[in-house]
Amino acid sequence: MDIVLEKSVCNKAETFRLVFFIGNLSHAGGTERVLTVIANGLSDRGYPVSIISLWGDGKPFFSLNKKIPVYWVKKNRCGKGIPGNLCYLIQTLKLDSPDFLIDVDIILGCYSFLLKCRFPNLHWISWEHFSYYHHFQKNRVLRKIMRRMTGRYADWLIVLTEEDKNCYQKNLSLHCGISRIYNPVPYESAFSKKKEFSVILAAGRLTESKGFDLLIRSWKLLEKSYPMWQILVVGEGENERKLKKIIQKEKLKRFRLAGITDNIENYYEKAAFFVLPSRSEGFGMVLIEAMHYALPVISYNCKTGPKEIIAHGRSGFLIEPENIKAFADKMALLMKNRTLRREMGENAKKSVEKFNKEKILDEWEALLKLIMAGEKENV
Repeated sequence: MDIVLEKSVCNKAETFRLVFFIGNLSHAGGTERVLTVIANGLSDRGYPVSIISLWGDGKPFFSLNKKIPVYWVKKNRCGKGIPGNLCYLIQTLKLDSPDFLIDVDIILGCYSFLLKCRFPNLHWISWEHFSYYHHFQKNRVLRKIMRRMTGRYADWLIVLTEEDKNCYQKNLSLHCGISRIYNPVPYESAFSKKKEFSVILAAGRLTESKGFDLLIRSWKLLEKSYPMWQILVVGEGENERKLKKIIQKEKLKRFRLAGITDNIENYYEKAAFFVLPSRSEGFGMVLIEAMHYALPVISYNCKTGPKEIIAHGRSGFLIEPENIKAFADKMALLMKNRTLRREMGENAKKSVEKFNKEKILDEWEALLKLIMAGEKENV
């Protein structure tokens, strides 16, 4: 099932109560960032919104509207393990009485399926942030099971790209509705780039899928030839020690892991261009953020996301996956040509207007109203 989501204006008399359910709202990743943007936006439009975080230290990493309560399961549950989690979730839904339960990661459906059985009038939406092709290191079998259960029992599935939507429609027998809703640019004010430094920026969790080891190998081909330039990688993750060892082994002097930040905008403002060496992506939130700041981008043409964001040769470059030399060549091209950087950067800034936050919120509203109207069968 598929729909075309058209612009919708929120009617205060038609608002619905929404509960978003996420793994860990204390994390600083793209998933947590975009949830915060959507939750804040719907709350500002008059929707009663709350968030359940399965784990976390009791403090969201990104700023939340003060009207949005957050329920921290592991921190506040009475029992232990899965039974304790489920008991707390049931109590929370009784208290909140939502119309919608929205998973922010399809694997959370192992709880939502049971909650849907307990509250049959609850509308269950699964909002998947991983690519269909993503190679998971753990819980791989459980995720496969949850994809099928979600497709069978959820009311709706939201994915982030057209490529992912086609994969789900092709590979699973879906009984639920499915929509592609892009992640939004989280910024509202326009940006005009007046100054740049000789900095190549990258950002993301330091994991295998993000491919920063590939970026190190590309930079090794360039560092001696471009002594005025450096690479900064913003983020943290389980591969930090491994990456530091590789940097040290290769004797690289200007490849720096900058750690985590709550003000990545400062880096976007100063960088000359942005690189995404990922082996896989769900969408590529950092791409549209960087492009909003008039940065040209270089990305591997991985599954999924970059090809639906970058216009090759116009706003950035799409490189054959894991082609270290080709990636380095495009980095060299942008380092040598300031005029090209600024031209592509301006094109990038204009191109991400299609990810405007208000437009994406309109699509969310349209979908919520469609489901509440019970029109799924007629799509």
